Amino acid sequence: MKKLRLLPIFTIKDTRFLVDIEKQVLRQTDDLSNEISFIKDMQDKGNHYLLNYDFTEKRCPGVILDPLTIIDVQVPPLVELDAEGMAAKYGTTMEQLKGKTDFEVIVDQELLALRHKGVLPQINIAGEQFIVDLRLQELRHASNFHPVISLKSFDLTNDGWKYEAFYHPMMKQLVGIDPKLTEFPDGVIKIQLPNEIGLDPVGTARQYGMGERELLRCHPIQKELKAAVIPLSETNIPALIQRNREQLRQEHQEIARRIRPKHRPRF
Repeated sequence: MKKLRLLPIFTIKDTRFLVDIEKQVLRQTDDLSNEISFIKDMQDKGNHYLLNYDFTEKRCPGVILDPLTIIDVQVPPLVELDAEGMAAKYGTTMEQLKGKTDFEVIVDQELLALRHKGVLPQINIAGEQFIVDLRLQELRHASNFHPVISLKSFDLTNDGWKYEAFYHPMMKQLVGIDPKLTEFPDGVIKIQLPNEIGLDPVGTARQYGMGERELLRCHPIQKELKAAVIPLSETNIPALIQRNREQLRQEHQEIARRIRPKHRPRF
């Protein structure tokens, strides 16, 4: 069992806050619902953060009603507040964290440099590499540049964080499911892949006019993207097959009833 680690404490004017590197927030120890975000509520100055802090509300003020209750607080970076946690989370050592900013640790700088040079991300779908091109809203086969899969052909999951579709690995194409299906479709799987933010956060920021650094802090570039394969047994396919088979059975019974002679012939 993984040993629970006590989170570090940062104090602002006698109010104690837990340092939560997973959510990148300060969380008030005696009111855990009160959170101050390093991304949304502070200005990242590199070697520290600048926080406008309302010491009566114990948070970053949405609207400044009384300037006398607002102070500027310099908050150390996460690599200093919780060096042990940051090293463990990002697979490095506490020694290697020294001299680096939070952004440099959280966001892979080599991957970011490649993306800024125009190198598009790639995702593995059922063993094949596809290039992610958000500008054209498509996935292109990395070796042959064909076939091309349109991102618009995917459905979004209910939470909006993943694309999903039925896929035929041999054809390397998305496929539709016959609503009258009575057997499992041959060679078809269901795949899930990240939405646009997960596929290409840099491209998403450019396309929608979002702040790149802020988006990358929440959604860093992933080194290896891979579509999840969902067994058809865990989809709605079994229920669809069962309904269709039952419908066919009822239809056959009705046909048999209609053609059955009402009276047996007499000899």
